[in-house]
Amino acid sequence: MSWELLILLACPLMMLFCMKGMFSGNKESKEDLGSQPQQSDLQPLQNKMSELMEQNQKLTEEVNHLKNSKSEVGNVVNLKKAQNS
Repeated sequence: MSWELLILLACPLMMLFCMKGMFSGNKESKEDLGSQPQQSDLQPLQNKMSELMEQNQKLTEEVNHLKNSKSEVGNVVNLKKAQNS
């Protein structure tokens, strides 16, 4: 048998082994993703989420307050004076 023929046959066989390895690796990672996270893992995330929700509420109130206030030139001047003091 010639070397060219062996190389041509080896290439598809190597491809089959590589593809099998890739597909079996995906099954293992999907099983890991399907497992339920522990309560201890969720608690810091829940705390952070509640803090962010509080900050969002405060910022929303501040934006609404700023929208309702009149944006006159006098208010801007007063703001600049207050910041400089």
